[in-house]
Amino acid sequence: MVNKMAKKELRRASKFLHSTVHKLVDGYKPKKVLDLGSGYGGLPLRLSNAGYDVTITDLNPEMSRKHGMKCLKLDLNKEVKVKTKYDLVTCTEVIEHLYNPKKLFVDAYNLLNDDGVFIFTTPNNQNWFSRVYMLLTGKFPSFHGQEHVKYEYDFEPHITPIFVWQVKLLIRTLFKIEKVTFNRSVVPVIHINLPIKNLFFGQNLIIVLKKK
Repeated sequence: MVNKMAKKELRRASKFLHSTVHKLVDGYKPKKVLDLGSGYGGLPLRLSNAGYDVTITDLNPEMSRKHGMKCLKLDLNKEVKVKTKYDLVTCTEVIEHLYNPKKLFVDAYNLLNDDGVFIFTTPNNQNWFSRVYMLLTGKFPSFHGQEHVKYEYDFEPHITPIFVWQVKLLIRTLFKIEKVTFNRSVVPVIHINLPIKNLFFGQNLIIVLKKK
């Protein structure tokens, strides 16, 4: 069982992010799921508890192992070697930490069975707050070029902003976009939820890709 401190660490994702991805996974009923860059393992633990056969991976496997979860060591900035094929691959809040986002899409494609599905999430840099913040500071809200020193484990800061138009270009020979959605729409700072979900207000971008 995951202790109380572990549960607190597992909730570091943005609100409703894991629950939204979980619902999307439920729509495909995959037999085998691979989670890339699992971190403390919040999403894969949730999927495993729901009965899915989930394999988790991370650059720092001890992050999830200390909560009783087995994890494969995998550096997504380097060559990815996994023999098994999966029906569905998830990757939450990871692509913005990578040097080469196209590589992630190629890796996911190679890890999937025919007609497999790739679901990934990233900060939404196209909402109104991100646009205003960029205009005033020259940076996106979560891209300050700073190391994540507040965490126990080392990993790259947010270095690669992702946009929907960019994804369409990067995946055109690999995937087709099945769905673009968001965990929630929220007013930053005061954290008031809005009753709509779209690119202009959404907090975290969630994209579902189907292998061609």
